[in-house]
Amino acid sequence: MAFDLQEQEQIDSLKVFWQQWGKLIGGAVLALSLGYLGYKAYGMYQRGQSEKAAVAYEAVDDAVAAKDIAKLKAAIQQLQGEYAGTVYASRGALVLAKAAFDKNDAALAESQLQWVLKNGNDVELQAIARLRLASLLLDQKKYEGAIGELSQEHPAAFDAQYLELKGDVFVAKGDSAAARDAYKAALAKLVEESPNRQLVQTKLDALGG
Repeated sequence: MAFDLQEQEQIDSLKVFWQQWGKLIGGAVLALSLGYLGYKAYGMYQRGQSEKAAVAYEAVDDAVAAKDIAKLKAAIQQLQGEYAGTVYASRGALVLAKAAFDKNDAALAESQLQWVLKNGNDVELQAIARLRLASLLLDQKKYEGAIGELSQEHPAAFDAQYLELKGDVFVAKGDSAAARDAYKAALAKLVEESPNRQLVQTKLDALGG
């Protein structure tokens, strides 16, 4: 097929362009394709891990029902060792922390809460872990540590709980003014029909309002 002069110039320009940029463009397309395939494969892997973790978590439920702390520890160890990236590992750590606290094993409880904060990827479960850690530190009279945890970033849905517990810490420290401010701030975050509102108000009233 014959081309006129203008068409031939366009073809020649296109050839030059591909000679200069063809490898780069081809490499970019390949990288994007591999990235997409990698993303899909990772998603499938994550779903597979989550499904396996859900099955493994049944051992946690069984151990809790049997009140068997040894079996509970073993179940959590498996979740954290094999399925650390799943929400089940964090849930299990919170369960073990509660069981340890009930057994007066503060060290184990704290280690599990710290595990969630360092390894978890669910912000709500991490917020719960931080709240429980602050409560544990309050019980140990580690007031500054508790305040430090409660001052960390967390989802807005937990604001009232964090502020209320912060007020409790200030009360324990003997700082009534700071406690009143914290309780007032907590009340401002609670809706009128909140079941916890009356308790916070009672705490505030006990300090003179």
